Amino acid sequence: MSLSNLARSGGRWPGITGFAIKNLRRGLLSSALAFAVLAPASPAQADEVTLMDGITALPVAEEIRESYKRELYPHWKDDDKNGCTARNDVLIAEAIEAPTVGADCALTGGVWHSYYDDVLVQGPSGVDIDHLIPLAEVHDSGGYGWTTERRRRYANDLGSDVTLVGVSARSNR
Repeated sequence: MSLSNLARSGGRWPGITGFAIKNLRRGLLSSALAFAVLAPASPAQADEVTLMDGITALPVAEEIRESYKRELYPHWKDDDKNGCTARNDVLIAEAIEAPTVGADCALTGGVWHSYYDDVLVQGPSGVDIDHLIPLAEVHDSGGYGWTTERRRRYANDLGSDVTLVGVSARSNR
């Protein structure tokens, strides 16, 4: 599409949906998440580096698969203390038709779009919440040295809409 046609269309690209934009953003931001463990503890310690310098500075080492167990990463906790687990928080946030939220944050109904396989999923039981960077990958790449608290924070991270994603159970297993 030319810029003049783009201007006439009100700045919208035909065929680009909110799902496509969200999925593009997820792809770009997931790369940034991979580097999150390298971030300095505070902004005062931050040095400006180019992306290539940052990539070059990454240590290269064998991954360690020993001792990985999903249970080492306590997940589906209510860290934000809103009465819903991280799983249900993601389900509520990503629903394209909102579920009914009952007592103890029990969810019924609702519809979700699974961008892994581009299907609509009816009801929360058909949706898996996936860690875009899998817990096993995190563990192999250094998470084995994290404290239980840090593992729990990663497993329940609601700070970015690309860390935990709702997808069809079929596409995630």
